[in-house]
Amino acid sequence: MQAIIKAFWQIVLFREGPEYLPDSRPLLAFSIVAYVAVDILVILALYPSHVLPPLLLVDVGFLLIWCVGLLRLFDLQARIPQTLTALFGTGALLQILAFPFSAWPSLGIPIEIPLFLRALVALLILLWSVAVYGHILSRALSRSPGAGIAFAVIYFIVIYQFAAIWTV
Repeated sequence: MQAIIKAFWQIVLFREGPEYLPDSRPLLAFSIVAYVAVDILVILALYPSHVLPPLLLVDVGFLLIWCVGLLRLFDLQARIPQTLTALFGTGALLQILAFPFSAWPSLGIPIEIPLFLRALVALLILLWSVAVYGHILSRALSRSPGAGIAFAVIYFIVIYQFAAIWTV
């Protein structure tokens, strides 16, 4: 378990890419389950429970569709398992880092951090997430970091738009 977390952490720190992960179906399944579990906690902490199914479906489904679609578009289907593993694994790790700053206050857990500082840290983690997803996508697609960031920005814009629609 420690080796898996270390591998995802190396990607989060931009030291390695998805190609360093094993092409392992059990590891892919583990990363998806971890992502979904953390996603459920975050969604339930931030939104009413009735939006959980659509938000979870959109978040996980769109990440799958976006990654598979991009890799197929560039004829790199062999990289799908490792790229998905990297995206879901690092996504779970980054959501865990963001959770105290975004979700705990809505759960009523007292935090002695001013709102503007919590918002700033949450924004920095969001930008870090975009950069990590961009790093993963650029390595998986053999494209420039700028192209990877552009694909990651599109992904996050779509996800946040869906979140805004479902939580109104």
